[in-house]
Amino acid sequence: MPDLHLDGCRPEPLAHYLKALGVLRLVAEQADPNARGCWRGDAFVLTTTLSADALVEFFLQRYVPTPFVGPWNGGSGFYPSDQKSGIEAISTSTAARFSPYRDALVAVWRVLDRLGLQKKPDKDAKKDLVEHLRSELPDSALDWLDAALVLTDAGLDFPPLLGSGGNDGRLEFSNNHMQRLAELLLAATLPFPAPLRAALFGEPIHGLLRDKAIGQFAPAQAGGANASPGFDRDSLVNPWDYVLMLEGAVLFAAAATRKLESAEPDALTFPFTVRASSVGYGSASMADEADTRDELWLPLWQHPAGLAELRALFSEGRARVDLRQAGILSSRPAVTGVDFARAVTNLGVARGIDSFVRYGFLVRNGPSYLATPLGLWRVPERPSEHVDLLAPLDAWLSHLRRRAAAKGAPASLRRASRRLEAALLDLCRSPAPSDVQAVLIALGDVEASLARARQHAKARPVPRLPALWLERADDGSLDFRLAAALAGAGLRARLVPVRGGAWTDADAARVVWTDADLVRNLHACLLRQEIEDGGTARGDDARSDATMGRLDDTRHPRRFAALGDLAAFIDGRTDDARLEALARGLSLLDWDSIPHRAPPGLRTPPPSSFALLALALRWCPPGQAPRRTPGLLTRACAGDLARAVELARRRLRGYGVAVPASEFIAAAPTRVAAALAFPLSHRALPELLSLLVPRHVRNLDLSPLEPTP
Repeated sequence: MPDLHLDGCRPEPLAHYLKALGVLRLVAEQADPNARGCWRGDAFVLTTTLSADALVEFFLQRYVPTPFVGPWNGGSGFYPSDQKSGIEAISTSTAARFSPYRDALVAVWRVLDRLGLQKKPDKDAKKDLVEHLRSELPDSALDWLDAALVLTDAGLDFPPLLGSGGNDGRLEFSNNHMQRLAELLLAATLPFPAPLRAALFGEPIHGLLRDKAIGQFAPAQAGGANASPGFDRDSLVNPWDYVLMLEGAVLFAAAATRKLESAEPDALTFPFTVRASSVGYGSASMADEADTRDELWLPLWQHPAGLAELRALFSEGRARVDLRQAGILSSRPAVTGVDFARAVTNLGVARGIDSFVRYGFLVRNGPSYLATPLGLWRVPERPSEHVDLLAPLDAWLSHLRRRAAAKGAPASLRRASRRLEAALLDLCRSPAPSDVQAVLIALGDVEASLARARQHAKARPVPRLPALWLERADDGSLDFRLAAALAGAGLRARLVPVRGGAWTDADAARVVWTDADLVRNLHACLLRQEIEDGGTARGDDARSDATMGRLDDTRHPRRFAALGDLAAFIDGRTDDARLEALARGLSLLDWDSIPHRAPPGLRTPPPSSFALLALALRWCPPGQAPRRTPGLLTRACAGDLARAVELARRRLRGYGVAVPASEFIAAAPTRVAAALAFPLSHRALPELLSLLVPRHVRNLDLSPLEPTP
């Protein structure tokens, strides 16, 4: 069978996507039962026995329109004040192709007469009307009923594709459909092929209908302010676009579902539809989620499929989020746009789909809803290697979304939550370590927002993340190595008051991190730890901690900073903002499950002033008790490096190590002090001592005080 490339049927706008489905449905039902269709490039390809001219002839001469009726709406053509040109033309027509339409109209009038309805029904009467219509309408009209609305325990519910039950504001879809059909097929003159060829094959056409509505489906054709080089423009609509668009929309049938043995009310389900996530597109704003009519993810497929296959695809509309952990398989339905992206990336959608076009029904151009394309999402050949990181966070992410959307939630939490969702979407698109880092950074920002507003947000802190996050986020960069060293030394205790996975006020005094820069925050950590040490030596345990270095005295460091990396930090060769953000995110890891390791780093030695201060603070010879050096950290953090160095020389002299007098000069003395907050492995001690007094390396016992990591 020949392939017809329908260049007028494209994935964007929504009207053209639906038009492609409508063409395939009508051809398969009325002309060629073996017709199949697929998407290639940016166009729909119809495989059929019909030639291009025969396809045009079919629609002009033999096409039988699907009856679309909506008497539950005002403006539907059934009430005295409604526009009746379309309904009157069809009801008085004798054309055989409109016989099903006439039968549907007669059935509607019969129901309205029985119920005594002379105007648009109110809410209660509308449900009763729909129930009667379902039992009275011919089968050919029920497809539209199922696509436009659904009966639930709570009343009528409306899928987003067809507005609020087949109308959008003052635009009633079924009445406009009848008007367009009358203009195209019931006019006194023979049907003109040019508009149809334009709709099917994208051929140029002159003389589109002006000031005719197309609703939310084709924003560029809807007209309005700024729709042209001038101030305003009327709508420009090809009537065949409108007719075929609605013919395709009936493939999306809604349903009411309830979990087995559940007492909860039933709920609306609609193919490939989820709650909106206002991230991942340029015009995104927090207001979108409050005003939107959900999101629709429309599938694209490259292998020809028949009508029966498409009906099965759209009736199921499956998208499930993979939640497997530790080899245990589980999943749940996608609920939000971010969930759907996770499902796509982890192959939680029907096989055979190559990509999805994401649409949001957003308020744009005043109060109007427009079907806005939000991007193309390709289905990978194999599951993403990073999306599985999110499974342990799934319950908490749902909890966070509810708290951030709750009435009275702080704006800072809403912004942080949106940044997290944007990072999650990027992670679904790309497997790069930088995208894993972006999620960690966003999680750290969310926890900081939660800590500031925990009394109002009532949201739980971020749960500890598995060690796999460290491996996946590691890009080998200097900033990442230093951030991991800080985070593994107990940084979280200095950032937020969290203990045992819950907020606590008992540790509030230990939280010293503020909005100041990284250097000053590291100073604050050092000075607070000195206070908590209490000024007294605590035997072997204190000596061990002092040797290894830590920010939190409840845990030993799991990563250590290389001396060359510290030299780069002191020289200002790090991106401090990125380092801090990474450290905040990495602090969320379950560091107790991560083994000790001293990663390789740069080989450049740090300045001798750092070596002197670090040894005075973190080392003492075997057989001697560690001793404090009052004022050393305070002076170093204040930038008085000369006095701090002199105090350090005295401390080492008290240990029996005579450091030769010299000028210990550093260009950035406060960064030298900040570098002391990074944990050092025991292997760094001989190197530091060799920078000062090489001859002592052989004479002093520098055996490790803990097992070699």
